[in-house]
Amino acid sequence: CSSDLMRKNWTEDELFANWLFLPGEQQLIQNKRGATRIGFALLFKFFQIESRFPLGPHEIPAKVVQFVAQ
Repeated sequence: CSSDLMRKNWTEDELFANWLFLPGEQQLIQNKRGATRIGFALLFKFFQIESRFPLGPHEIPAKVVQFVAQ
């Protein structure tokens, strides 16, 4: 799903397939709290999908942030 700009519309299936943390990945965020945990998780998954870090918060859709926060 790599693109020049992060896609804005994600289906529920795509969110689960791309943004859900797998058991091995969950260990990476266990020691982080609050906004640090969510921020790290978003950057980690964004990098997996796009092979780069976001240029700013505008590149991560609100629907994705809500999904990861849950």
